[in-house]
Amino acid sequence: MQPGIVALRGALMAAWEEDLRAVRQDSFDVGRGREPLVFTQRFYGLISGLRPQIQRAWGQGGHVHVVDSPEIGGPGPRVSQSRIRLRNHGEFVSVELFSYANGASRPNRGAGLDRDIRVAEIDPLAYVTEMYRTAVDFLQIALNLDLMLVGSHWLYEHAAAVHFVTTGTWGSVAEIYRHVARELAVSDSFESVLALAAPAAGPESANGSHGSNGSADGVEMRLTLEQLQRTLEAQPDLESFLRLVQVAVAADHGNRRVTSEEIAESLQVDALAITKLGRLLEQSPDVAREVQLSTDFGSWSFLPSYNVHFFRRAHAIDDFLAIERTLLPRAAAEGATTTSPGGTTFKVEDTTTLPDGIVTFLMTDVVESTLMWLQSRASMYQAMRRHDQLLSSAIEANGGVVLKERGEGDSFFAVFQRATDAVVAALEGQQAIESEEWPQGIALSVRMAVLTGEADAADRDYRSPAVNRCAKLRRRAVGGQVLVSETTYSIVADILRDDIQLVSVGKRLLEGHERPEEIYVLQHPDVRLELEVTPDEVFPTLSVLPGVEEQPAG
Repeated sequence: MQPGIVALRGALMAAWEEDLRAVRQDSFDVGRGREPLVFTQRFYGLISGLRPQIQRAWGQGGHVHVVDSPEIGGPGPRVSQSRIRLRNHGEFVSVELFSYANGASRPNRGAGLDRDIRVAEIDPLAYVTEMYRTAVDFLQIALNLDLMLVGSHWLYEHAAAVHFVTTGTWGSVAEIYRHVARELAVSDSFESVLALAAPAAGPESANGSHGSNGSADGVEMRLTLEQLQRTLEAQPDLESFLRLVQVAVAADHGNRRVTSEEIAESLQVDALAITKLGRLLEQSPDVAREVQLSTDFGSWSFLPSYNVHFFRRAHAIDDFLAIERTLLPRAAAEGATTTSPGGTTFKVEDTTTLPDGIVTFLMTDVVESTLMWLQSRASMYQAMRRHDQLLSSAIEANGGVVLKERGEGDSFFAVFQRATDAVVAALEGQQAIESEEWPQGIALSVRMAVLTGEADAADRDYRSPAVNRCAKLRRRAVGGQVLVSETTYSIVADILRDDIQLVSVGKRLLEGHERPEEIYVLQHPDVRLELEVTPDEVFPTLSVLPGVEEQPAG
């Protein structure tokens, strides 16, 4: 959710809550005897009052069509091709949506917004609910966005966010419910809110056995980063969290711990902000591992997660959330990281289908990416987004599944059921990288490795020495090169396309392994792929016995 949309949503929520507060205090005027007129005027005033937020989200001067009258709708250009009109029909208000096309306005009944609202002799809560529901539906159609204001759950979510921002703690479901019920006119039961906010609490907490004075008082209403992102109040804390992530990315290069004292000094934030960051770290396994927290979260330290480097290009919380959603497999439910050095475990969601048995891994890495990031962060951000798109397309087009990086730098890790598909994906990925017109001053060079081995995914985990071996094979490659293991070669040698060649470069001894293996380099006439290898990394195919002089040829 972009900042402009958060601001629009926040302004709409503030107005809605203000009217709900007036209803709760019996001070909301529905205009008895002239309800349709008052309803229409209130609605038009509400939409027109959101002009600054609409401009922020959609461009200076932009607004939406409410009616034809500029006195009500306000002057200036419109950003939407849709407008809404409310008509007074005695006890009812008729809602009509129109769309502009080819310079003419036509009814748009297909949008599902047209209806009659009975406003005479209804209670104030229903009156307010109808007005704001109509406003939300119209803005979502006119501006083509989702304000995430379905039902009444957002009221409790917003109250929980404000509680977190002001106190640095997660309020209990009972505490948040009491606050909302006391301040705002709501009709939700405590049990319904508990069922929505705390499904993990178990069936006992969601049924009638626990009232607001029962054990359900202890159930915390914790919000995710995505839920916090929807609220204006949480934006400063999310900015601090993002800055913390960047510190963690830098600390990852030195494999050092990040401490709350370091963050307080570098970010210039107070003790309350540090406490809130500690609570956010507790539920961010893709950022932190081996987290040590004081009981009040006022002091903490952690080692950067093995996945933290994925967020090196996150410059807004939207970027962070988008990257987090792409990480497959996801973090383990108990908070452990999804990768472990040596163990090589990848845990995936139950809905993800992974190849099993004899599979082929593809690993990639951008060479010298750190230097390019330091020289031009803006250009590299643009280039790496395109890099990710190109490699994802090549992998997925050939039946591969993008998992996670296993190593250092700007990397990819994918798995294939068929070894030939992995080789072709590597070739097409390199071809796409070479053909791309990169931003000025950026010349991406990617190294790759393809290795086939046995991996068991039956229990939703990948546990395989082959993953470590592939990572070490990639480490031996240079930019613009694809190294292929002898296991992969033995499978694909006779069934590869005629235009693809695998050229032997001799035996290599991978780090941490005692047995050298034959390594092959991928070649194609239309793609400039590096063939040469460092001489001292090549093992001769035939060894010379000790004490026996090698005879010259001929």
